[in-house]
Amino acid sequence: MKLARGTREVLDAESLVTEYVSPHKPGLRYAYPYYDGLVTNNDNQTLCTGDLLAPALLGVSVSLDRMHTLTRLMPLLQRSLDALSPGIDLASADETTLDLVASLYDPLDDPSVEDRDVKGSLLAKVLHRKRPSLVPLFDSKVRVFYQHESCVPPAPKLGRSWRDYMQLLLRAMQEDLRANADELRRFSRLVPPDGPPLSPLRVLDIVVWTSSAA
Repeated sequence: MKLARGTREVLDAESLVTEYVSPHKPGLRYAYPYYDGLVTNNDNQTLCTGDLLAPALLGVSVSLDRMHTLTRLMPLLQRSLDALSPGIDLASADETTLDLVASLYDPLDDPSVEDRDVKGSLLAKVLHRKRPSLVPLFDSKVRVFYQHESCVPPAPKLGRSWRDYMQLLLRAMQEDLRANADELRRFSRLVPPDGPPLSPLRVLDIVVWTSSAA
C-alpha cells in the first residue's frame, strides 16, 4: 500500500490492522475497541464532557487544566461540528468541506486560548468520534509519516497556522483514501463481529500509526 503521495509504502497493512483490532493481554492492548466504542451521551453529533476524556484511551493525558480549556471550547467546537454533515466522508469531501474541517482547529491559533498545551492532536481525538469518516486522528507519528516536501512540507521558518497545516494533511489523507479505497474498506471489515465499526479513515490512521510505531 503506497501512501503519502507515494513517499511511503506499507507492505503488511492488513496484518497491522488485524493485530490492532485483535484481543490482547493486559499491558499490550491497543485503543480498539475502547476508544472507538466508548459510549458517552449516545449521540454521534453532539459533544458532551465525557467526549473530552476519550483521548485518554489513546494515551493522551487530559489534565484538569486541559479539561478546563476543552470545556470552554465546547460551544465553539460544537458549532463547527454542526456545519459538517455526519454523512460526509473525507474521501468524497469537496473543497468547502475540507476547509470547514480545517477550521475546527482555528481556536488553537487564538491567543486568548488559556491552556496552550491543548494541541491539534488532542482536539482531533475528541472530535474524530463524532465524525469518524471525516475528521482524522493524528499525532507526532502521523505528522512525521506525512512530512515530505511533496506531501506535507515542514513548517516554514515563520511557522503556519493550524488551519494551514490541516488543509495540507487533509488533502494528503484524502488522496490516500481514494487511491486505496478497496483495501481500506476490506480492512474495516476485519473487526470482531461484536466490536464497534471502523471507518476507512480510522483504518488509515491505524495503518499509518502502527507502521510508524514499528
